[in-house]
Amino acid sequence: MPRMISIIAALALASASASAQEWPTRPLTMVVPFGPGGGVDVLGRMIAPRLGEILGQQVVIENIGGSGGMTGSYKVARASPDGYQIGIGVTGTHAQNQSLYKKPLYDAATDFAPVGLIAETSYILITRPDFPAANLQEFIAYAKANRAKLQFGSAGAGSGTHITCLLLNSAIGIEVTHVPYRTTAQGMPDLLAADRAEIRQGARYNDSGTRPRAAEPAHRA
Repeated sequence: MPRMISIIAALALASASASAQEWPTRPLTMVVPFGPGGGVDVLGRMIAPRLGEILGQQVVIENIGGSGGMTGSYKVARASPDGYQIGIGVTGTHAQNQSLYKKPLYDAATDFAPVGLIAETSYILITRPDFPAANLQEFIAYAKANRAKLQFGSAGAGSGTHITCLLLNSAIGIEVTHVPYRTTAQGMPDLLAADRAEIRQGARYNDSGTRPRAAEPAHRA
């Protein structure tokens, strides 16, 4: 399940007035709808300096986590449509949340104006290095035999990492306890200390002391 990541803005920006020709005249705020240290936050901090150079104004990152990214995205949806507050939207914030909640805080199809696709990434299943499984097949066998004590961490209820874990549980026919965090980065200390697995974005986490067990095929970025 590829994770699509885009820059979004309040919908009315799409029909901006003639004054938009002078935009921007002051710094912009880029809302990252997750806490610091996660994959979306890292991506935002990578592109913000270059975006600022292109626009001639500083782009300031603001982390607003909660509700699987819906809280931060809601702030963007309700922002003044002047182009000075933009956000990063992902599959979870603009597709999954619309189906998971009876009354989502916004309409992803009508409350935003897409600015551009900036990345497509994969999810990867990781564990600590001494976890008693060396590949996905061994992990599935271990999970089935130890489902009562195994846990999985994610970037919060309703997030893409949460849904991906649920899909894995369903595919192998087990139920594993979910431990939500505000970001996947916050779950790393517990991952290294406990009998736990985690779904993360991307494929380069060996430097953190973890070991990948399975990953999706690479997608263009």
